[in-house]
Amino acid sequence: MKSYKPLISICIPTYNGERYLQEALDSVKAQTYKNIEVIISDDNSKDHTLEICDRFKNEVDFPVYIYNHIPSGIGANWNHCIEKANGEYIQFLFQDDILYPNCIEEKLKYLQKFKLKAVCCKRNIIDENGKPVTEGRWYETCSDLQKIYLSLNITDFYILHKSDLKRIVFKHITANIFGEPLAFMFDKRLFKKLGTFSTTSQQILDVEYGYKILKEYPIGIIGSQLYKFRLHNEQATNKNKILGQEILKEYEELKSFIFKNFFFYLNVKLKKAYVKEKYPDTYRKLINLRYLNFR
Repeated sequence: MKSYKPLISICIPTYNGERYLQEALDSVKAQTYKNIEVIISDDNSKDHTLEICDRFKNEVDFPVYIYNHIPSGIGANWNHCIEKANGEYIQFLFQDDILYPNCIEEKLKYLQKFKLKAVCCKRNIIDENGKPVTEGRWYETCSDLQKIYLSLNITDFYILHKSDLKRIVFKHITANIFGEPLAFMFDKRLFKKLGTFSTTSQQILDVEYGYKILKEYPIGIIGSQLYKFRLHNEQATNKNKILGQEILKEYEELKSFIFKNFFFYLNVKLKKAYVKEKYPDTYRKLINLRYLNFR
């Protein structure tokens, strides 16, 4: 009996992406899993992005749908892709990144084998010229997210549960412990249950959504690098650094969300640090009463 091969929607939100877009699209062509469609949602690009997309559509034998989207933030464009997707599973690909040929096949294998709603994977990092990044401050703090922030050295496969959050220390409470959106493959039904990505956040909407998933379901983490994440000056993360206080506010909101929804899964030191920061008067009273053990 042949195994069931569900349709996978590869969702590509674009905006003025001509510099790297062809490499991203070529990585879609190279996928070993063939039952795919591509959903491109373009935020009124002013360069040759749409010409590249149209050419790609005429070159391949799988469905490619190209939609215009009125710019209203990155989250809105991501959500527009999801809305237009026909597949059972969603795989994001951003215009400056690259999927390895076995990316879709490997993720689907783990989703089906363990009956999960979402899996994510590790990645390699490249620079603006496509060269591997293997050193530097960003690499040291973000190269292996689960190892750095959760002390989990995952080489094969691991199912992340809420209880694993006890591994986080306070200074890393808002760190991305999952990966970029393209690290994930999602069961599309997730979005009906949990809603879509935030349309107000500009920096950490992907981390927030990872926590939304973890609140309801375990997340599979694949130890293999299944895509290339490109570091360059034009990416949204670097542009958002200039927004200062707005981004700090997002991190504070995420911290509040984590403590509200996962407080009893966090370690004692982290709980104490949060109470001390958020409720200093209460903290002092509890210390005086020798009651601050949060057991």
